[in-house]
Amino acid sequence: MNDRELDRLIARANPFGDDSVRHLPTDSAESELLEEILTTTEPATRLRPSRRRRIALGAAAAVAVAAAIAVVGAVLPKDSPVAPFVAPQSAYGAEVRAVAEANERILIDDPAWKISRVDEFTKESGAMTLANGDKTFEITWYPAKDYKSYYDDRFQGTAGHSEVEVLGQKGTLFRYANDGFDFAFMLPSKGPSFVETRADLGSEEAYRAILGKLKKVDVDTWLAAMPEEVVKPEKVRAAVDQMLKEVTVPKGFNAAPLYQETVIARYHLGARVTSAASCAWLDQWSAATKSGDKAKAAEAVKAMQGSKSWKILHDMNAEGDTPEMIWLLADEIAGKVKPEAKSGKPADGYQEALGCR
Repeated sequence: MNDRELDRLIARANPFGDDSVRHLPTDSAESELLEEILTTTEPATRLRPSRRRRIALGAAAAVAVAAAIAVVGAVLPKDSPVAPFVAPQSAYGAEVRAVAEANERILIDDPAWKISRVDEFTKESGAMTLANGDKTFEITWYPAKDYKSYYDDRFQGTAGHSEVEVLGQKGTLFRYANDGFDFAFMLPSKGPSFVETRADLGSEEAYRAILGKLKKVDVDTWLAAMPEEVVKPEKVRAAVDQMLKEVTVPKGFNAAPLYQETVIARYHLGARVTSAASCAWLDQWSAATKSGDKAKAAEAVKAMQGSKSWKILHDMNAEGDTPEMIWLLADEIAGKVKPEAKSGKPADGYQEALGCR
């Protein structure tokens, strides 16, 4: 069994588990821009496995990890009365800043380490990966209320631990016995979240060296360091519409929930769109199968088989397993593969696997 197959099985079995707003001294145009905010949805949380595994699920499950921070650039208009005296500066939506302010804003004080991946952020959870060549360093924010549960999970699943001071605060370093040089470090909660870092850098010495380079930064520095591929809140609608041009949806499909302007990575936005479409088709197939409506059931099977040509799923496939989960469900209802669910029924548990609402 390979990693992707194991990821799918895990997903099917258990998918869930104030720097204030800067007021620009300008006219209504700037005020309106500052009032554009994203809607923060608190995600369901689940314990991360003791061994490092990244499970890529559908839209609702994806927000458990995760998601992405968007940067909204703005400068004073040329006709602003203060423009000649004020240098251009960055401005971020109020809720974007609120999310950044609520989290411990951490980067590695080394230009060789850059943010390579960002998952969806809320005021108490999120995740990102920094990379330096083929080396990666994960930083994850979890709800403060879950600190003891995560600590106990790490304590029971590791070979040893020790107290280490990082960022002027004492935390716990955990060593994993069977994962080579895999280490995790947890800092007790500050505010609504706590931080865990994780990496396999070849040795404990190398891991501790990076811990020593961690630095706290201000909101603007942290947001500006985010990768360009993040979908900005004001561009979510356009991105969703483009994806929907490539995705087949049933008649009466409601796209409104897809336009929620969260801070989100393109992969997770794609998962949001394709999972919603797949859920709609699987809902139709399930209802039609129960009622004996063969035409409706056949329409759903054909549409799900067509998902194998959706461009967005192929774009996403190298990064996670949402595409293969959708294609597996498509083949199950078409009778092309044996159902993976314990019940032996095709697509059983698809609502949880794809995060259907």
